[in-house]
Amino acid sequence: MSINNKIRISCYIIAVILLLYGCQNQDARIERALSLAKSNRPELEKVLEHYQHDSLKLEAAKFLIRNMPGHYSLADSSINKYYDEIDSTLHAMKNHNVDEIKYSLEKISDRFCTIIKNETVPDVEIITSKYLIANIDTAFAQWQEGPWGKHLNFEQFCECLLPYKTEDLQSLDNWKEYLKTTYNQKLENLKYCDLYKNSALRAAIQVNSNLKNNLHPVIVPSRMTPVYRMSTRVKLPFGMCDDYTEIATAVFRSNGIPVFSDFTPQWPFRSMGHTWNVLLNNNGKNLSFGGADTNPGDPHKMDEHMAKAFRRTYAANSELEELQATEKYIPYTFSTPFIKDVTPEYTDCVDVELEVKGKNGKFAYLSVFNNHTWTPIDFTRIKHGKAHFKNMGKNIVYLPVYYEENEWQLAIADPFVLTYKGEVEKLIPDTLKRQTLVLHRKYPVFPHLNEGAERVYNGEFQVADNPDFKNAKIVHKIKQWGTIGMEANIPDSCGKYRYWRYYQPEEYCNCNIAEIYFVERENHSFIEGEIIGTDGAWNNNENYNKTKVFDHNLLTSFDAPTSNGAWVGMDFGKPVDIEKILFTARGDGNTIDIGDTYELFYWGNGHWNSLGKQKANTVTLEYKNVPTGALYWLRDLTKGEEERIFTYENGKQIWW
Repeated sequence: MSINNKIRISCYIIAVILLLYGCQNQDARIERALSLAKSNRPELEKVLEHYQHDSLKLEAAKFLIRNMPGHYSLADSSINKYYDEIDSTLHAMKNHNVDEIKYSLEKISDRFCTIIKNETVPDVEIITSKYLIANIDTAFAQWQEGPWGKHLNFEQFCECLLPYKTEDLQSLDNWKEYLKTTYNQKLENLKYCDLYKNSALRAAIQVNSNLKNNLHPVIVPSRMTPVYRMSTRVKLPFGMCDDYTEIATAVFRSNGIPVFSDFTPQWPFRSMGHTWNVLLNNNGKNLSFGGADTNPGDPHKMDEHMAKAFRRTYAANSELEELQATEKYIPYTFSTPFIKDVTPEYTDCVDVELEVKGKNGKFAYLSVFNNHTWTPIDFTRIKHGKAHFKNMGKNIVYLPVYYEENEWQLAIADPFVLTYKGEVEKLIPDTLKRQTLVLHRKYPVFPHLNEGAERVYNGEFQVADNPDFKNAKIVHKIKQWGTIGMEANIPDSCGKYRYWRYYQPEEYCNCNIAEIYFVERENHSFIEGEIIGTDGAWNNNENYNKTKVFDHNLLTSFDAPTSNGAWVGMDFGKPVDIEKILFTARGDGNTIDIGDTYELFYWGNGHWNSLGKQKANTVTLEYKNVPTGALYWLRDLTKGEEERIFTYENGKQIWW
């Protein structure tokens, strides 16, 4: 027998062994599910018996049953009374604004929170054969006879269309029936176009538009007890990205359109994470979109890099099952086994191997900073003093950690930047080589800040000896955007003037400015006079009048009633000699705020180390004798929430 034939036979034998082992393992999972069903076991066995002569539907039934353990529903009978009262209130308040409705619903939630126990029951113990069979038959009709899912293979079908719920705790009702008929307007019209009649993309765009027009999404947090009955949830006039994603997933699947729910547990550059939808298109490409928001194919968070992305699944992830069976404490993201890593679909990523100090056999985590603490976003088992993490996003700062049994998080290696080249650059403080840090902000500049920052460009500080500013003299002209607080030094030769003002000649700027401080030359202290300037505010909103420029609040600003030519300033009652003017453009409140107390930290030896507190007396902070090469964190101890870690290079803060 030739060597090639021997190899072929060997490979065949190995494949058969693996197939038999896989089948035995899958059969063991079914038996486990049947055992966990307890008194409900006959209901699950009825489903298997019902499809004994239809091999494909039988395999689908087995898929649902073997992966059912770990899926839960709410057992408390009072939960439907809670949902019913929400329905009644929403009907009675249909002409009220969102804030009023939200307040009323939160009061209902407060009242029910003492009644609702939020007890859960495993689906294997309560699901009926009738419900499961109806769901399987409906899913197969969508897949094999419907226009939008014919391109799916069996594995994709099992995850996209087959599941009897789209998220845990969802009510086990006829959600596919009532959602299909609620949001399918104009969907039938696609059948008249040969190009669109089987296009999952065109169907998705139509249904998403219907969703948006019906729901009118308003993104706002609420302290309500979550609503998991879809017929009630779709009536809520507010929610978060999670809510609209789950609604969209259910609505799309009810119409036979293959959609996933993906999420990143934590952005690596700011607080919180994000959830969105993904369409499995006819060409096999996955198209991300926002449920009731952006359509598949439109840009959706395209320029926001990710450390990790996961997909919610019905099937259990064996690696997560192993984690949950081994560890005493498990971070929230990994408390469910029903997710899988899909990071390569969204970003260029690399594997990372690190030498760590954790115990062999324990699980290590890679974490990113969430503005206040380190949040785990990936896991792996420590082997021989090393941790190997797969598919990590680039240009991100990570910290390897693990958890002791008391849930205490410990760093097991230095933080590092995973560069665009895929290289690990450790951030280790050099206490022998020191530097001076000049700090302008505690948080990076995001797009929403740009408009206000632009509006100070070409603004002028002027002086005059008359209140009409006839023959005014320009003492400083702004030649940069106002993303940081700025300081205008006034030369000695300027002389003394009674009237000082900020004037903006540019169109569409509305004299936007948040704060101005005048510093007297003689005693180097702040000086105030009578506020003068253009009266009124844009849209007659007095929350934006000229007094806001001198209220010592960076989150208020002047928004003049005219596009250009407005001004704001002070009458000091007598000529004064001003040494410098400190000013901040309309913005986000994250520039250095005069009067606030700050504290700078650097990361070293596995924890944050303080470099001291400072009370800001100008628009910058200066820290001397600071270790180089470290990761830093500037905290405002007076107020605020938004703070980011940074490195310091060439005299600038580099945000992470």
